[in-house]
Amino acid sequence: MIHLGTKGLNGREAITPVGIASGLGDGYLTALNHGIATWGKAIYIRPMAEMNNASNFYSGFTPSGAPKDASHSPAAYRRAFARIYLILHGGTASEINARLKQLGLARFNGGDLLLNPFPKLRVVWSPLASSNPRVPGNAPEAYYPGASFVDVEGGDIYDEQLTDTAPWQGLETLFQAARGRGKPFAVPEWGLSGVDDPAFVRHMCTFLTTHRATEAALYYESRPGSSFDLDGKPNSEKAYRACMVPLAGPLPAWAAANAPGAGAKEIGLTLTPQPATGAVPLAVRLSISARLSVPIAHWQILFGDGAAAEGDGPPPATLPHTYARDGIYQPTLFVFQAPPFTPEDTPFFVSASVTAGTAATPLTGFVPSPASGRAPLAVSFRTDVRLTAKVSSWKIVLGDGNTREGAGTPPHFAGHTYAHPGTFRVLLLLDAAGGRYAATAQVIAAGAGGPGGGGGGGGTTSTTTTATTPAPPATGTATGTVLVNGRPFTGGVIPYGSKIDVTKGTLVLETDTGTMRFFGAGGVHAAFVLLRGTDNKKPIVELRLIGGDFSVCPKRKKASARQSAATSPTVRLLWGSGKGQFRTRGRYAAATVRGTIWLTADRCDGTFVRVKRGVIQVTDIPRTPPVTLRAPKSYLAKP
Repeated sequence: MIHLGTKGLNGREAITPVGIASGLGDGYLTALNHGIATWGKAIYIRPMAEMNNASNFYSGFTPSGAPKDASHSPAAYRRAFARIYLILHGGTASEINARLKQLGLARFNGGDLLLNPFPKLRVVWSPLASSNPRVPGNAPEAYYPGASFVDVEGGDIYDEQLTDTAPWQGLETLFQAARGRGKPFAVPEWGLSGVDDPAFVRHMCTFLTTHRATEAALYYESRPGSSFDLDGKPNSEKAYRACMVPLAGPLPAWAAANAPGAGAKEIGLTLTPQPATGAVPLAVRLSISARLSVPIAHWQILFGDGAAAEGDGPPPATLPHTYARDGIYQPTLFVFQAPPFTPEDTPFFVSASVTAGTAATPLTGFVPSPASGRAPLAVSFRTDVRLTAKVSSWKIVLGDGNTREGAGTPPHFAGHTYAHPGTFRVLLLLDAAGGRYAATAQVIAAGAGGPGGGGGGGGTTSTTTTATTPAPPATGTATGTVLVNGRPFTGGVIPYGSKIDVTKGTLVLETDTGTMRFFGAGGVHAAFVLLRGTDNKKPIVELRLIGGDFSVCPKRKKASARQSAATSPTVRLLWGSGKGQFRTRGRYAAATVRGTIWLTADRCDGTFVRVKRGVIQVTDIPRTPPVTLRAPKSYLAKP
């Protein structure tokens, strides 16, 4: 969320609302339009928020309640807001000027602008829940630019003294007005100004629970030294952890690319080689799918062997290429929404792997160590180049706004520290005589500190799916019929929190904790929720069994303490096979594995766990300690 104000670097007003409305700020808005399109992810832009707060330059009133001049009137604000909205969303110059003319505003003197359609771009109008000063002309509605120029309506609310004296009725009025106009609602700012008041936090939790059209709520501003920071407010912090964190939900489809670790597959970009392996010369046909919510101006593909192809508009559905020499290649596709058409300047790229020949080795090795951990995270990148061409220059796009580059072959080791939590897509670009030669991509996950954070904190067997656990996304390949969130799935990224059904199919799941194969058996219901958390402070992926019809179970009898598998109906089950840090959880037991073949089944008499190969640890819920189970043993956890 980007806030647009009018205060300059010298602390003085840089432009008035009338100046914006008349086009004096069009150069800045044009650049922002381009930046939003090039970035390509979902974004909130919040122009001149809290306009009914006299402390802001663009407010129409002074603290005493006197109106300012015509350059700062609510009418000038409304016209400025509409102009910002039109330029940021973009379109042809003729379309924009036609709408500006309807509003009686000056022409836009630039050329055609890049399209930033709703819902990817969401322009937010958000006053204070209680006007300052409270005079009729300073009410929020006086500044409303019209429903045609607002994507999301909101309201800011603060608590400044005990106990919970915040203007909740004002926030309620703003919410009802937004719903009356058919707009989603947000709370772009809420917070505690120097007080420790858990009642206010709990009130916000209640508001969000009962006002489901609220799509975002942002606490302001929790950073060291801020009077709003929850650090130093133990009671409010406890209330926040208890009710606010569990309220957090998955990102909506329009913001899928913003998720930690989200890559090209989430934004509709895939590259599939057919075949992916074979003897040289290996003729490969690359299948391409490029479905972005914004127009594609250009595409480029580096095949990994020095050859490249590019063109204007969307890429073709298929592209042939022949690999003449043994090697493991990484063809990489880049798509662009706007110039410059250079790989380091687009977030939209996807790669694949092609193995040509029987004695193939990677032509470009690019390995981070470590690939994940707690921020600040110091990472060393090891690079091994075995290209036939002489490398003339290199560049590492580190994914956090930084780059490293140089002439000749890249250094064997290059280091970088990721100062803040996040998931970063790193790109190594190699140039040789004649132009760009090859590209290689990696993902770095820098977790936050404290409970649940990547590399730090967390309970012994805690599981969380909130944003406090940044992690590379899980990916899967399906055979048979596999459903993800109720839809047929063949392959790609699977967000944590998804519901997966393998009753009639098999899923090979790849995560940062390992690779496992999951499947059902005998037509018995086999479905689970995919979660990620920690186990003894180490990341673990959990598969929590869901569904099944327990009404088939007879009422419990005291005499059935040792009911056998043959006589007790199985309601749901899940088989797993592979290596990594995984845990399956049934109703009464959880099985933690490192590498094995095992079954977890919820039966009428309890949760039955059997290990076919390897060793697992079974934990009764809620009884402890865990039981070590070696093949071919089984265990029944009873209710």
